[in-house]
Amino acid sequence: MPKLKGIEWAVQGACNVLLVVCLGYLGAGWLTSPGAPELDQVVLKYSLKNGSSIYGVRDGRGGATVGYSYRYYVNAAMTTDQEILTTLVSKRPFLKTREPDVQVAEHEGVLHLSVSGQVYEYNSYSLEGLGAVNIDMKL
Repeated sequence: MPKLKGIEWAVQGACNVLLVVCLGYLGAGWLTSPGAPELDQVVLKYSLKNGSSIYGVRDGRGGATVGYSYRYYVNAAMTTDQEILTTLVSKRPFLKTREPDVQVAEHEGVLHLSVSGQVYEYNSYSLEGLGAVNIDMKL
């Protein structure tokens, strides 16, 4: 049975194009990923009644042209700032802001967070393990 050389070239070319597109997609995703935060300063410690605490830390990747961002986490209580910074690098924050001015207060079982400035991200995934938690945020 004779071989069809024209079809082999087309199939090989399509496979090569698909490979280049896939590698380009993966490379672009890797280059644009934010990477691990550089936590360098603890700006908030607030103890909760269940043995956990809310921690606010500064992401030191800011600087002269880009402002710092501040990340807020719920985690088991820790004692030293260095322990807080090294533990929280691998955790997911529930709140990311531009300003460190987050006030936390508890009134009748409701946790109140007052945020000044821009909020980059908020999610409640970090809060799921705490049980019934009511959070009232004022922006």
